Amino acid sequence: MLRRASFSLRRASVVLFGGVLLASCGATNIAATVNDDSVLTADLEQVVSDFATVGETQIVNGVADGETVRGLLTSLIRAKVIEQVLADNEIEVTKADRDEVAAQLEANGTSGLPDTLRDLIIELNATNAALSRVAPLSSTEIAGVYDSDPKRLGLLCVRHLVVETEATAVKARGELGATAGDDEFAKVAGAYSFEPNAAETGGALTGQSGTCISTNEWQAGFDPDFVAGAFAARVGVPSQPVKSSFGWHIIYLRPFDAVADDLIATLESAPGEYRLLGALSQAKVSVASRYGRWDALAGAVVKP
Repeated sequence: MLRRASFSLRRASVVLFGGVLLASCGATNIAATVNDDSVLTADLEQVVSDFATVGETQIVNGVADGETVRGLLTSLIRAKVIEQVLADNEIEVTKADRDEVAAQLEANGTSGLPDTLRDLIIELNATNAALSRVAPLSSTEIAGVYDSDPKRLGLLCVRHLVVETEATAVKARGELGATAGDDEFAKVAGAYSFEPNAAETGGALTGQSGTCISTNEWQAGFDPDFVAGAFAARVGVPSQPVKSSFGWHIIYLRPFDAVADDLIATLESAPGEYRLLGALSQAKVSVASRYGRWDALAGAVVKP
């Protein structure tokens, strides 16, 4: 099951390199847009200021640590997407949600937080708690979404093969044709791939949840070029050769029938969280250039 995100003070770990000018003449009042909704500059500046107040970062001559600002803006963008997922599923954040978070904060001895930061943490965590009430999709709905674009489900179920040269990757791709069955790809991966145990695994990749790997696990744990290839692949269609730091890959999104049981069980284990990951993968995000840019493959605001 996916670990629920926590919007604690330490969520955006402070790593000092570069800074972000928080206020400037003529600056827009919008820090980011998320599917036509806005994250206001004033809200971002307030939380950065609160971070400085509690000693989590420093602001020197109006310049704050860039990594902290980008991490906080990423969290605010994610929160907007959660709000949109809840609205789409007609789920409201309740007083009980907020009261439970407030009680947890008090129990953790965080009563000395600035009111604005305390209120933000309560709202973010209460909203995240409401996400657990999102109902799972039906198996028919899952099958339809998976066949069109698995990222919309918040995960990918992948086989791959990795070889040393592009020429060998092209040769392996040629044995597969325009489309391939799951067993066919596994056989070719076993014959070509230098990955350990490829003959036994058929190049199947597994993650924390099993056969299918969540998009946030892809973003956090895999080579970016490989992730780009996996996110661009189509179900049942072997990719063209993709170069990563490990070699040359052919990437294959497994057909629904080959992964249906594991896929459905995984999605049912945390339907709201996976719905969020799917929504994040599809979100149209624009970030004010002084803060950085949105990297959809990383799911985060990054340096310009």
